[in-house]
Amino acid sequence: MTFQNLSWLYYIVPILVAFIVISFFRRNYWGHSLVEQLLPRLGRISLVFRLPTILESLAVGFLLVALLGPVYPFVLQRIERGGLQIMIVFDLSQSMEENMLKGSPMPQPQAVANRPGLMVRPGSKMEAVKLSAIEFVKKRPGDAIGLVVFSNNSYLVSPATFDHESLSEYLAMVSTQTLINEGFTAIGEGIYMATEFFKYSKRKGDRRTKGQVIILFSDGDYNYGRDPMKELERARYDGTRVYFIGVALEQGASQQIREGVPSTGGKYFDAANPTHLEEAFYEINQLEKGRFYATELINHQPAYYLFAMLAFVCLALRMALNAIPNFVNLS
Repeated sequence: MTFQNLSWLYYIVPILVAFIVISFFRRNYWGHSLVEQLLPRLGRISLVFRLPTILESLAVGFLLVALLGPVYPFVLQRIERGGLQIMIVFDLSQSMEENMLKGSPMPQPQAVANRPGLMVRPGSKMEAVKLSAIEFVKKRPGDAIGLVVFSNNSYLVSPATFDHESLSEYLAMVSTQTLINEGFTAIGEGIYMATEFFKYSKRKGDRRTKGQVIILFSDGDYNYGRDPMKELERARYDGTRVYFIGVALEQGASQQIREGVPSTGGKYFDAANPTHLEEAFYEINQLEKGRFYATELINHQPAYYLFAMLAFVCLALRMALNAIPNFVNLS
């Protein structure tokens, strides 16, 4: 319980002190000299006979407390998570079907269970990236995650969504066969498509987020389409952080992009094997955290009526005592 009108104490305390002083020095009604001789036989007055005074004092005290404005502060706190918007950008060039571990024999394509006509190569760059990405999605329940793929051109497979089960299905389905008729590595097109989606999402204003992140995967140098350096600059201007994971990237390939992503607040990761992919995702998961917002609503429930009621009860009891002869003031 708290009090809203504590300033009343500056007026109440002096008044109470004045009343106490006056009552202490007031004249005793029993002033006859015989009273002093009878006091040993009369003894001390019982507290029961002091009930009228006690009730009067309590009534005054409760009224003074009511004047101070007592309230019960009920606090309602609402916690809301403002997650991130993350776009995973995949390179679907044919080189992504190569073995992740150089020098190892390339396994034969295998059919995926319950997916007629879909063939994958276990151990390929593409499958390693997809498995790591699916695990990453599972660890980001509060973020909206989408998928963009590119080769000659870029395509939005899934907008940023909280339906991570469906997104994982899309991740499992995409392969180099998705864009079989395209063969270039248009990294700039992939970044462009992701940033364009972020712009559209902002214009629509249907989601509260605290950051935009692009996770780019490629195993080669750009050789087609928009200039990725200009797209990185545009992403930086829009407040989008870009992480570039080079999948078994050749020495010196996409060197400008490697050096450019830190300007956006992101980072470059060299993933030469599946373990490196997991480490890259783990670090991104640690760096990019959703933020929590706490909205606090304080509702003051008045409590003065409780003390006013107690004062009324004390006064009523005091008046009721006047009906009992022993409590009648004969002075």
